[in-house]
Amino acid sequence: MTAIDGSGYGRNAIVPDENVRLTHVGAGTPMGELMRRYWHPVCLSSELADFPKYLRILDEELVAYRDKSGRVGVLGAHCIHRGTSLEYGRIEEQGLRCCYHGWYYDAEGRCLDQPGEPAKSPYKKEVRQPWYPAEEYRGLVFAYLGPPEKKPLLPRYDILEDEEAEYLAYRNYSRGAVAACNWLQLHENAADPIHIYTLHGANRSVFDFDDVMGIKPAIDFVRSDRHVSYIRTTDLEGGNRLIRTSTIFVPTAKCIPPPDVTGTDPDGETERARMVGWWVPVDNEHTIGFHVERIDPGKRIFQPPDGEVVRDYEETQRTPDDWEAQVSQRPIARHALEHLATSDRGIVMFRRLLNEAIDAVERGEDPPGTLRDPADGIVVVPSGNEVIAAG
Repeated sequence: MTAIDGSGYGRNAIVPDENVRLTHVGAGTPMGELMRRYWHPVCLSSELADFPKYLRILDEELVAYRDKSGRVGVLGAHCIHRGTSLEYGRIEEQGLRCCYHGWYYDAEGRCLDQPGEPAKSPYKKEVRQPWYPAEEYRGLVFAYLGPPEKKPLLPRYDILEDEEAEYLAYRNYSRGAVAACNWLQLHENAADPIHIYTLHGANRSVFDFDDVMGIKPAIDFVRSDRHVSYIRTTDLEGGNRLIRTSTIFVPTAKCIPPPDVTGTDPDGETERARMVGWWVPVDNEHTIGFHVERIDPGKRIFQPPDGEVVRDYEETQRTPDDWEAQVSQRPIARHALEHLATSDRGIVMFRRLLNEAIDAVERGEDPPGTLRDPADGIVVVPSGNEVIAAG
């Protein structure tokens, strides 16, 4: 019996292995090593106050904190002395002190004090807590988990570089507090224009999408060495035309145009995107999301940052959203079972770009989007909405 016969016998019960190369993020895996060549947001700056914050990023246990001098640090979660979690540590002027025996570490893992050892003991200079470089940008704390000699500059985005503007950093709760699925099936969503017409267009009154999302568009895709964009063209009533561009970057950043489609900014030019988001792998089967958004007067923010929305099962069946569509692809979507079509060109392009990036790392080269020259440290974002008037 062939697949075209339609029977599930011999097909539905057999689930192939996941695409390990693109989905697994642990140390030593192809994607895990690629991920470790970039900076990743790990928490909100506002979350680092009186206590350390436990994190799991790229399948590593970490603790982030802000010492009393204001410096942010990201350390391995377990104290090198006896393994106690530093999430229970005490924040002091120069770092974090373990609650169990008082070993005291600065943001670069140097041991500053060992209360139980002789005063003249050199032992504290012979040990070092695992640590990672950490920087803050627009209300997010970023960490670099890769080889120190390969550390790039932290990217900055042109749409977030107006020093006179107000910015809001917030968690992306659209797939739950922690999304119960692999990072890639979430990230690819922003390179998939047809789902906006079919999924969001059908439920636009429930989820506050503009009516234009319910009009079937023409679509095209473009790629550069660091991103893939879709171009969604919709003919509107009265002869106007909306051109909407959305972009995903290697490896986890995305830039979706504003949800309130006007087509122009206050200066009458193309309405540029004002949000950058990231889908950051927690481990192979869990993902956490972050946004930074420029707050413009009279514009609603992309997603209200008011916590996880819990809906009952019947409601999710009546009006499914991104959460239901993507998390239900399995904890890790099985690429071998997909039947990709012409509207999936953006997905194909991005997976090819990821494979090329992995190849570059395996050759000992920098992957795409690696920033080393401060003069080239600003990422130009192509996303936005443009309304072309009739005629």
